[in-house]
Amino acid sequence: MINTAAKDAAAVVSRMREFYRKRDGGGGGFLHGGRALAPANLNDLVAQAISLTQVRWKEEAMARGVAIDVETDLQEIPPVAGNESELRELLTNLIFNAVDAIPLDGTITIRTRSSTKHAVLEVSDTGSGMTEDVRHRCLDPFFTTKESEGTGMGLAMVYGIVQRRAGELEIES
Repeated sequence: MINTAAKDAAAVVSRMREFYRKRDGGGGGFLHGGRALAPANLNDLVAQAISLTQVRWKEEAMARGVAIDVETDLQEIPPVAGNESELRELLTNLIFNAVDAIPLDGTITIRTRSSTKHAVLEVSDTGSGMTEDVRHRCLDPFFTTKESEGTGMGLAMVYGIVQRRAGELEIES
């Protein structure tokens, strides 16, 4: 898991550099990035992301006197085309945002299911929710409600990953 986390961190840094690099208009870099797409087992990646983030949602939360549980409802779904590192990053960012939204004890629920044409991933939490203004701006790069604690890049990165894979992202609060 340490090796996987280190490789994922290197991939995140590489993708973040694309936010400030000048694009040549040739279709390379951030939009395609030369990253190989391969069939990925989303349910396995959910389990990995839960394990990789456990320190934050369990140990750190307990140290603050908060109990957070992570529940899963993982249905059988076909493999998704993607880059495993990007998909783990997506899941990690969603889990961290859910942790930050839970001020007291709460639950994060991660579900997968198949629809007629897509694999569906749902991440929900019992946190305090967002105002309508925050919900509309939460995907903007560098927008944060966490003051000095956040960079405003988590949901922007999630959005970018989803867009590059021609997926859809819905946010409800």
